[in-house]
Amino acid sequence: MLDALNPNHDQIEYWNGLAGQRWVDQQEKIDRALGPFGEAAIERLDPKLGERIIDIGCGSGDTLCAIAQRVGSSGEVTGIDASRPLLERARRRAGADVNVRFVEADASNYAFTPSFAALFSRFGVMFFADPIRAFQNLRGALQPGGRLGFVCWQSLADNAWCAVPLAAARQVLLDAPEGPEPGAPGPFAFADPRHIKHTLAAAGFTRIEVTSFHAPVVLSREGMDAAIDFTLRVGPVSRLIAEQPEQIRSSIGQRIRSALAHAATRETVTLDGAAWLVAARA
Repeated sequence: MLDALNPNHDQIEYWNGLAGQRWVDQQEKIDRALGPFGEAAIERLDPKLGERIIDIGCGSGDTLCAIAQRVGSSGEVTGIDASRPLLERARRRAGADVNVRFVEADASNYAFTPSFAALFSRFGVMFFADPIRAFQNLRGALQPGGRLGFVCWQSLADNAWCAVPLAAARQVLLDAPEGPEPGAPGPFAFADPRHIKHTLAAAGFTRIEVTSFHAPVVLSREGMDAAIDFTLRVGPVSRLIAEQPEQIRSSIGQRIRSALAHAATRETVTLDGAAWLVAARA
């Protein structure tokens, strides 16, 4: 049952509702789109055989399974997520892996034991209402000198895969609300690297490094119709049009089609993505 007094209540409710189910339905396409960013972050973290690692906001389990292979049967990966639909999908993907466990909880206040070698996240740490307190809590899960590694988005303006469809949608929804304030919980909460460094330092982390990483985001390998469908179901446009009637959604789809024309090469549609690879020590 959701705790209405939890400052992360709105995010937890969101990811346990239609948004979580949409991500389950789009899991393969999402993993394809985000895969290069997670792979780069895992390489930066460099998991070792036998290590115990937490995957924060593990979602449907793509990075969790990849890390489980790296730590081997002598290690363990704990996937924590507040979204039950996504965790159920992750459990099915992990199958009989004996070195994987799952926790359905809010990582910002879950009572971890200080027994882990590393913390990892692929786009799962940008939604905390109080990020300093959340990272303080997460640091408490690490052994002395333990590692933190995550990947988060740079600004919306630097991420064409979100910005282009969103601009097209706003041509139809002229009264659409502006985006959240800088640093507010959401996909671009850590767009400013100074905010990342301040947050982690205030939470007690040291040796903080923030590195720029760019990769194309594959919206579709099945043609333009599939790319439009993806942008309507995943990313900021999906939240903007959640309550809109079908006629408006159709108009937005046509605007997005025109906006994406330059990004199509035969059946593949890609746009630029920009992220920060973040590393730190407890």
